[in-house]
Amino acid sequence: MSKCYICEYKISPNNIYKEHIILNSIGGRLKSSSLICNKCAPHFDGIDAALGKQLNTIGLVLDIKRDRGKNPYTKAKIVSTGEEVSLISGGKIAPIKPTIDVRYDGDNVYLSVSTRDENQMREALNGLKRNHPWIDVQELMSNAIKRQEFIDSPLKYQLTFGGEEAFRAICKMATSFYIYKGGERNHISHLIPYIIDGQLNNTVWHYYPENVTNYNSENIEVLHTLFVVGNPSEKILYAYIDLFSTFKFLVLLSDRYTGKEYQEFYSFDVIGQKIMDKVSEINLSRDEVLKTVTLRENNLQQIQNSISCLFKVINDKQIYESFSKQVENVIENFFQDIPQDTVFTQEMSSELAIECTDKIAALLQEKGFFNQE
Repeated sequence: MSKCYICEYKISPNNIYKEHIILNSIGGRLKSSSLICNKCAPHFDGIDAALGKQLNTIGLVLDIKRDRGKNPYTKAKIVSTGEEVSLISGGKIAPIKPTIDVRYDGDNVYLSVSTRDENQMREALNGLKRNHPWIDVQELMSNAIKRQEFIDSPLKYQLTFGGEEAFRAICKMATSFYIYKGGERNHISHLIPYIIDGQLNNTVWHYYPENVTNYNSENIEVLHTLFVVGNPSEKILYAYIDLFSTFKFLVLLSDRYTGKEYQEFYSFDVIGQKIMDKVSEINLSRDEVLKTVTLRENNLQQIQNSISCLFKVINDKQIYESFSKQVENVIENFFQDIPQDTVFTQEMSSELAIECTDKIAALLQEKGFFNQE
């Protein structure tokens, strides 16, 4: 029977808790029911929430899948107009408040409703029904024609990261992964007070190794990476953690390590939703680890460069998905009025190809890839 590595009580069916080693709110899938009991788990809600809130925007624009619920919306501003909007999954935007336009044309009534999602639309229509009792909300929801608009202006939104709460959550990732992979509690027990209430300093800091490539933009891979090394000859146990191939940290787990040679690695592609077999070569001396976490040198330029790389990948992903969606709509509309038993001819194939090409050309023009004279 496993023990909770926080309080050392046995984990049983009465106190079991499924711990996400990498937060599920940022797309983590690695989890275990043999690490922390359900009485200790609430101690970490604050630091986990702080880290999740800071990285929520990245989860939104990458459309990260979670075990429960969706990434909460965040506010953004359209630069060209100053209009505040909601940033939602996939980097799409929606109005913060629903807008409703009612237009009468003789006996016909036309409704145009702009909302963030179907739940907000239902609320808006129920509100409208109070003044227009004839409205059948369910019928309108079922027969609504969905419409998307594209904006040609950049968005501005806030992205903050750092602080001791986030660092403590990072440290918990490292200790949980170490224990999960067979590490001994006595080597990291001194970190538990720090993780719970911050009673320690100089444990976690930003770290950007030159030999680790941020991204594989060709395959649009964005990775969460955990790498723990124990070196008894130098009495050092440390972890390298990389979130979204962008936010990189070094964690000093112990500077008095006397355990066995230890090296464990985990990497997860948050877009492709698959475990990777790539190994980061992070082999540091005792002096390098201690210098990084104690001196806490300024890494602002490296952080900025890494975030810029991430948003280039995000932009490429969104352009690709936008093209794919628009071509999918062309194909769907093309076949919409064609009877099912129709033989698909060469002429039809050519017509469809032309329509798809025209749509792609229009999108390229809209995105500014070339200018027509």
